Amino acid sequence: MACALPDEDRSRLAVFCYRRTHLRRLGLAIAATCSKRALVEESGHAGELIHFQAQNMEATLAGDRYMAPRHVKRPVSLYNC
Repeated sequence: MACALPDEDRSRLAVFCYRRTHLRRLGLAIAATCSKRALVEESGHAGELIHFQAQNMEATLAGDRYMAPRHVKRPVSLYNC
């Protein structure tokens, strides 16, 4: 659906999503369809970084500490009640 948008609007949407942790994967997917020029115009040097990360999305997401679970929940037990 985002592919139907003009490049400038797509880059704006990509940057918006990228800046929100829970939408980062979507932002990178949209950024992969944008030109580097449009991303740089939208967010400057950050646009260059987003463009680079979008071209290497799997490596980027594998090393993204914000996408990893923050903590491991302990199982609930009624044993010691």
